[in-house]
Amino acid sequence: MKNRLMTVVLVMAVLISACGVKGNSIQLSLNDSHWVLEQINGKPVLEGTLPTLSFRGDKEVGGNASCNGFFGEYSVKNGKLTFSPLASTQMYCAEPAGLMDQEAAYLAALESGATYRIEQGKLFIVNAAGETVLVFSAQDMSLNGAAWNLTAFNDGQNLVSLVNGTEITAEFKDGKVAGSSGCNSYNGAIKQNGLELSFGELASTLAVCQEKGVMEQESAYLQALAKVTRYIVEGKQLTLFDANGLVMAQFSR
Repeated sequence: MKNRLMTVVLVMAVLISACGVKGNSIQLSLNDSHWVLEQINGKPVLEGTLPTLSFRGDKEVGGNASCNGFFGEYSVKNGKLTFSPLASTQMYCAEPAGLMDQEAAYLAALESGATYRIEQGKLFIVNAAGETVLVFSAQDMSLNGAAWNLTAFNDGQNLVSLVNGTEITAEFKDGKVAGSSGCNSYNGAIKQNGLELSFGELASTLAVCQEKGVMEQESAYLQALAKVTRYIVEGKQLTLFDANGLVMAQFSR
């Protein structure tokens, strides 16, 4: 009888332990996680759009709201999730139809968040009424095999767009980067550890292009790459940062 009682106690302990593990899996940390939005208030996002959400450390949050970038702070305490009032850039996007309405709904749903859970690679944000207002899938942060087109870069003072008619690219593969720097081709090694990224010495061809500003642009771009210390992928956008958090280059694909 005593042995039977001990067996029952052990089984109950295992079950309680399993429940605890399940609970912990639901409350996985959000720190340094990155997500792509799938649903807002039970409705799928507009086709061809990629709103994102990135938790940068245990305090900062940001992403793409649909048209504009947004940023702010978040906190998790005793299982409760809260966002500070979120700030965003102020562009207007006319296409696709309904994009700005989607953006407004997304940001409102974020700020209504009260708790969250992570299950099977998806993030669910739930409001105070217990309603799931947002559903995300995990963002693939891998650079390997990806090719990107530069949209803006830091010229040493400001983030600027490319000289008209030029194209700058970067393709990452097997620990190396290669592409066009606007006039010449370049290549070299990279070092990557998680979201930390740095470029080794880059080799390039030696052509001279006569178009105004092209050679200056090329030099500034390569100098910007030399300052990179980390990166983030948000939807179809790659952003490279220096050690102070300044944007060195932005790419799309």
